[in-house]
Amino acid sequence: MRLDIIVLARILDALYNEGRMRKTHLQMASRLNYPAFMRYLEWLEEKKLVRVVEDRDGEYVELTQRGRESYERVVLWLKEYIGRL
Repeated sequence: MRLDIIVLARILDALYNEGRMRKTHLQMASRLNYPAFMRYLEWLEEKKLVRVVEDRDGEYVELTQRGRESYERVVLWLKEYIGRL
């Protein structure tokens, strides 16, 4: 699967700034349709950048430590040199 780095950055950015999010809210922040969003989410989980956690209120997506480190390296660089996501 071919991924768009800007979309990945948008997802990491939303989680970094908002904290854990429900899948639907994160999907809206990613600006993807749901099937495409799920492909990105699966890839991010495989790379251990995010994890899906469940509590009594439902499922949430949150950054892992590795995801926070990736945000600090990649997303901040993209924002500096490309501009907004």
